[in-house]
Amino acid sequence: MSESTLLTIFTGTVAISFLVQCIAFVFLARTVQRLAIRVEELSKGLSRTAESISGKVEGLLASVKTSVENLKTLQENLSATSEVIHKRVVSVDRFLSDAADSARLQIIRIQDTVDMACRRTEDAVDLLYRGVITPVSEASAIINGLRAGLAVLLRRANPPAVRARREDEEMFI
Repeated sequence: MSESTLLTIFTGTVAISFLVQCIAFVFLARTVQRLAIRVEELSKGLSRTAESISGKVEGLLASVKTSVENLKTLQENLSATSEVIHKRVVSVDRFLSDAADSARLQIIRIQDTVDMACRRTEDAVDLLYRGVITPVSEASAIINGLRAGLAVLLRRANPPAVRARREDEEMFI
């Protein structure tokens, strides 16, 4: 195989690997985004459940207070229980809020990672173009120039480009 063919194969392989890497990062970003949405939905559901439980406990406490006013000890116990449940609900709400914030931060980090990977891929392609393709094109142009010069020096027949140009001129006349 010639160097040009090997270079073409190498360039194609590098391009394909970069394409596969970009596709993988896109799928990774979409998966993380779906996961974040799911965590957010779960957070909302748990928050609603906690609010529902809190509302039911407060309703139960209100009905017990109105129906059993003479039992002060029972009222104190229920009040203490309600306070503990309220603290737990507040604690669960804080936990869910922290979990949602953490998930958002992770999503931002992943997006930054994907952006950085895309930038690095673009830099690598640019480096490949400047470091390989441009010098190869220049070398090819020099070789073509040398061939044309040798053809003129060795007094070969007119170069194909000159021949084609003369034929076009003759057809015009």
